[in-house]
Amino acid sequence: MTGEWRKSGNGYLRLRISGGSIERFLNLCSANGLEPWDLQAEDGCVECSMGLRPFRLIRPLARKAGVHMRIVGRYGLPFFIYRNRKREGAVCGLLAFAGLLYAFSLFVWNITFEGNYHYSRDTLMGHLETLDIRCGMRKSGISCEDLEESLRSTFPEITWVSASVMGTRLIVRIKENEVLSSVPEKDDSPCELAAARSGTVTRMVVRQGRACVSVGDRVEKGQLLVASGLSVKNDAGEVIRTKYVRADADVYAQTDYSYRVEFPRFCRQEIPTGRVRREYLLMAGMFRARLQIPAKGELAEGLYDGAVSFAVWLAGMTGLDRILAIPAQEKTETFWKETDQMHQLCLFEDFFLPVYWVETESDEYTFYERSHTMEEVRSAAARAEEKYLENLCEKGVHIIENNVKILEYGAGYLIEGTVKAEEEIVSARSVEAPETPGEE
Repeated sequence: MTGEWRKSGNGYLRLRISGGSIERFLNLCSANGLEPWDLQAEDGCVECSMGLRPFRLIRPLARKAGVHMRIVGRYGLPFFIYRNRKREGAVCGLLAFAGLLYAFSLFVWNITFEGNYHYSRDTLMGHLETLDIRCGMRKSGISCEDLEESLRSTFPEITWVSASVMGTRLIVRIKENEVLSSVPEKDDSPCELAAARSGTVTRMVVRQGRACVSVGDRVEKGQLLVASGLSVKNDAGEVIRTKYVRADADVYAQTDYSYRVEFPRFCRQEIPTGRVRREYLLMAGMFRARLQIPAKGELAEGLYDGAVSFAVWLAGMTGLDRILAIPAQEKTETFWKETDQMHQLCLFEDFFLPVYWVETESDEYTFYERSHTMEEVRSAAARAEEKYLENLCEKGVHIIENNVKILEYGAGYLIEGTVKAEEEIVSARSVEAPETPGEE
């Protein structure tokens, strides 16, 4: 039981034991279950810690062993309350703080979503607002069952929802469907296939319909590739009716692409000066408190600029500026880049409070204009080419050949690129003509 009294809220004492038989006294304490802890021997004396209740029971043992005890320290909640018994303001403040925490614990101050990938946080928060669920509302006004049912019925990709209130935080755990929620119905309506781009046909496979072009033909955008109408003939070779089907074919053609990108001749070079400005904003309800820490030398520069401006104004008012010919002050242009980080006060893991603070760090930069080097122009051309080819590949276009030219003109550079590719060029087009009735 060495640490039981210290862990409890009953407080404990620090004792100095001297004289008599200290070893016998400790053995008596141990035999009666009143064992002290944290023993330290010093100059023939022993210091130890002991709880209040065992201390009241060891006086007969101390007389029996002939030792003297002196209290050298009092620790724990009872002694803290006794020392501060006359501080009514501190007690009232502590009680008010406890009451304020209890009042805050009745509301929700943080909403967290877990497992959402298809639906963004803004989308889900917008749906919660339609249900009158938002930060700052009472926890008793939230029905987790209704919230789960509403999310499942409103968002079809959500297959499982679990909502729970822990502390002052509403946690919504979501599992989304990883496959298609519905299988699209097959469309059997008649249609024909036309060219989506101009090019030269390289290969084609017709599964249904009548081919209107062949390999090697040059086709233009919108030209008919596979017709929907099929002629039905009798034994004599006469057309008795026309049947319209849904054309189905793979038609590939060699196509040409081109792109142009303008690149300026001059660029703005930004250089950090090394000066950093920090700002802190505390927000609690309607209360706002801002603390700004200026960068090194910024305060002195502000005072200097103010003094110079006042001196120039005074010289202008008295006419000394014409006599002394004060030159205009040149100042290097600078700007600041800010980075914000917002935090919410959290006492425990799930006990959030409506207190926020924003840390803003600003770095000072200066700049100058310079012309681009040819190496930078070539890198820009390579990036433009890579981006354009990547977009084509995402559309299923097979690249055969690509060329890039860099042209220089007065305002900058012109990057021109041409691409030869092979791709599928079919585009479905509906047919309104009905099937002609006739002899089978």
